[in-house]
This record gives sequence, structure tokens and C-alpha cells, in this order.
Amino acid sequence: MMTDFEREDFHRLKRILVDGKTHAVRKKAVSLALLSLIVFTAVSGCLSSDIVGDRHDLTVTRTDAAGNEIWHTVFDEGGDEYGTILLPVSDGGLLVGGSVKKSPGSDEQALLLKIAEDGRIEWNRSFPTRYGVEAVAAHSDGNFTAGTADGSLLRVVGDGTPVWSSRVSGSVLGVSGLPDGDIVAVGSKNDRDVWVAVVNDTGSLLWEQTYSALGRGRALGVASASDGGCIVAGATDSHSLWVMRLDREGNVIWSRTFEEGPEFAGVTLYRVYSVREKPDSSVDLLYRVGRTLEGEAVGRSVTVDRSLDRDGSDMSVTEFYTPCPVARTSGGGYACACLESSQSDGYTFGNYLGSPIHIVRFDDRGEITRNQTGTRAAVNIVTDVVQTSDEGFAVLGMYTKT
Repeated sequence: MMTDFEREDFHRLKRILVDGKTHAVRKKAVSLALLSLIVFTAVSGCLSSDIVGDRHDLTVTRTDAAGNEIWHTVFDEGGDEYGTILLPVSDGGLLVGGSVKKSPGSDEQALLLKIAEDGRIEWNRSFPTRYGVEAVAAHSDGNFTAGTADGSLLRVVGDGTPVWSSRVSGSVLGVSGLPDGDIVAVGSKNDRDVWVAVVNDTGSLLWEQTYSALGRGRALGVASASDGGCIVAGATDSHSLWVMRLDREGNVIWSRTFEEGPEFAGVTLYRVYSVREKPDSSVDLLYRVGRTLEGEAVGRSVTVDRSLDRDGSDMSVTEFYTPCPVARTSGGGYACACLESSQSDGYTFGNYLGSPIHIVRFDDRGEITRNQTGTRAAVNIVTDVVQTSDEGFAVLGMYTKT
């Protein structure tokens, strides 16, 4: 999921690389997303320094549990195709959300793409929006709801047929189904206030609310709660991470902010990979932050797995270094999708042009346990990774067209 700020940083990096310009680092003022991009770590995944072109193919690569490639699928309609989010679906296939520009200079459109279990592209749909898909939710009836950063909600059935589209007043950076069939969308309003809205299963707005007490910020992730409410996570200018639990009317049950140590010159929340309520009503969050120490020009990207009790109090925190997309794995631990580097011992947490994908496994303490065999397929960018029902992995990526 790429936020407005991250998208701006991505395109700013491309301009810097093309123009050959450098910029002075301003303490606490330069976005950590840009700093990480300059060292070839993308805000939404891993990025190659060679990504300066305007046209890309979208790719999905399936591996077995050992990281061996099963299939590699490329989606190319002759334009510029990006993938931002990957979602396993109940039939064994995968749903991709992203964007497409059908010709140079044309407007970006939202994209949904369904891939079958064997790697076949079953269908694709584009929608006339200003930005691509940032979040997708699957529903028990086989339908999907997608949200875009320009405030569009889109419902399609399992074969891709559009059911409805709806405009809301905030940018949609997270979306989830609720137990009663409604949909909660979160993001920001006017690029200023944390914003939450609920629509029904026909797209009609039931309620929306902003949370100005948090300060200028945005919500980046949301999950439904067993009481009919939801758990929302995001960032503000003054807090690198906050989490709040809302009831079904949007009232705050509890809210937590998290501070970083004074040794950091800046901290940026890059991405909320997942928010979930556990059966005992505790909350798990998996997210990635960038941290820059005083005196450093470039920071480090850290993945954090944080557990909160039902009242929002701390239970446990696990941290480990990787700027690449991360997923929890069955039985505990984590996996990330990295690209191979000739300058390291077989893999890297950065990217190189046309690099094989490596699935790197971590135990539940965040220690590397195994660097899986690299795939035959090569990509420039990795933007998402998910574990599949057979305990293999699916990796969403992109490749620069020449």
C-alpha cells in the first residue's frame, strides 16, 4: 500500500536519478521514505537503482515452501502497470490491486487483476480513478471491495464484474469487511486528519468521522473487531505510530501512541502490513518503520511485530531489520521477499536490476533461519509477499520495460 507521501517520494527519486541531482539532508525535515529510496530501498518494497523509466510490467511469482519457483506470471497490456497489494483468495488464486497507465501521458487508473491457482490470468478490470488501488478486502460471498487514494470504493464479484462504485470524502489507504457485512475504509481527509468511514454493502455511506485530536496524520491499516467495531493504525506528524479501537459508531474505546527514543533524528511509518484481532480480543500489528540516528545521512528500515492487550496495553514487541516486504508465516516466524545481489553472500535486502527473488525466513525472534533458493524469474521491484495455503509464497513485483 503506497500512501500519497510515499508516492511523491517515489516520483521525486526518479526525478533525482534522471536529472543527476543531489539534495542536502535536512534534520527531521527530509522524509525517511526518500532517504531509503536513495539507497535503493523502496517505501512499498525493495527497489532497484535502475528504476527510472516510465513503463513497467506487473509480475506475480509463486514458490513452494522452500522458495523454489512454481510459476511466474507477467501482466503487460502495453502500458505502465504497477502492483501494490496481493491478496490470497479462497479458490487458491490471488487478487492483485494496483494501477495502470494505458499509454504514455494518459491518466492513471485503478487496476484489479485475478490470477488462478496455476498462474493463469483469469481477468483484469481497470477503473477511471486518479490513483491506483491501495487496499483490498475479500468478503465471504466471494466479492471484493477495493479502495483508492483519491476516495473511490469499488465492489466487484468473483469474476471481476463491477457491482458498484462509490465516492467518499477521504483517501482510502485501508479497507476491511465488518461482521455485519458493512465495509470500513480508513485513510486521511484533506491530507490532514485521520479519517474513518463505514459504508454498507451497496456502497452507501453510513457514517464518517475525523480524529483531529491525533494531529495531522493518516490511517494506514484497519481490521474488524468481534464487537462490530474496528482497530485502526497509522501515523501522525508527532507520533510515528498510533493505534485506536473504535466501537461500531466510531467512538474511541482506547487509543495508544508510541514514542521512539531521543537518539533518532527522525522516524517514519512506511507501511502497516497487517492489523488483526485475536480470539482473546488482543491486537497484533505488523508494520515497518524507518529510523535515522543523529548524525546519520541514511536510516534503517525495521519491521516491528507488536502485540497489545484488549485494553491497548503492551504485551510484546519483536523487531528485525529488513526493508523488504514481510509476511507472518504459519506456525510462527516471518518471511520476506528480497532480491539477489552479486555484492553479498547470495542475497540482499536491497535490489539490483533484473534480480532473482529470494524468500528469507526468520524465526519468531526475528533471527534469520534460512535464505531460500532464488527464483528463475527476475524483477526490479518487490512490493508484496503473502504465504499461500500450501505454505508456499506469492510475490508481487514489477519489471522495467526496455
